[in-house]
Amino acid sequence: MKKFVTFAVLIAGATLAVLAVMSGASFADGTISACLKKQNGQLRIVSDPGQCLPSEAPVTLLSPKTEADPIGAWFGIARPCPPPAGDTSPEHAAFCTSVCGTCPSVPGVLPPEIPLMTTLLADGTILADDAGQLALYHTTAHGEWTTSESDGLPDRPGTQRVKAAFLWLGQNSLGSNRLDNAVRPRFVTYFDPGDPDRMLGFLQPYFFPIATGGIVNVVPASPADPLDSNHIPVVDPLATLPTGCDLSKGCLGTYHFVIRRIKAQ
Repeated sequence: MKKFVTFAVLIAGATLAVLAVMSGASFADGTISACLKKQNGQLRIVSDPGQCLPSEAPVTLLSPKTEADPIGAWFGIARPCPPPAGDTSPEHAAFCTSVCGTCPSVPGVLPPEIPLMTTLLADGTILADDAGQLALYHTTAHGEWTTSESDGLPDRPGTQRVKAAFLWLGQNSLGSNRLDNAVRPRFVTYFDPGDPDRMLGFLQPYFFPIATGGIVNVVPASPADPLDSNHIPVVDPLATLPTGCDLSKGCLGTYHFVIRRIKAQ
């Protein structure tokens, strides 16, 4: 079976061999095929894993990143759409209009800003934290991100659109000390290779009242699907998110944001 490994987990001898040949052995898909000798860990680079001998294990290595991409950790501030007159640049106002038109929201429900941190991992996982975890407790959000094309979302010329949906568990009021809800935001951002350390984007949180008295309301067990059996919420936060954002669809409103890359220093 082909093994996917990174330099951090290669055995010491193989690591040195990889570093010696890395610059000239990278393929267009960002990987390097190699054969790892089972007896002594000796590594040799090949053009096809089918060239490995019976005494060798095929290995796919990740080559160094040569182009900017959205993978990494980001920090920024999200504010509601539409922005109040004079509160932001015309570019942000126009962006909100392209995303949600008049941008309906629930008065008094959304905070005036959301300081947030998001991390996009190379395996497609996204993690998100925000300042709402300090005042009205909810968990860290977990989800999945992917590139976005031809799916009805607004385009932004010269950028790569990235979309994600993540999920957190929360409570309805401060101090309830119990599970009340799940929130699953739609997260869309635009990566500009010419400005790789900033991204403009929008966030639309969808609210799911999944619990009563701290206990999740579940679909009764059914012989038709014994695996689900009393484990799926009646209001399922993993259902496909609807197009558009308004309260009738469970969407509380739209935020726009600029996030900046958190760099090593």
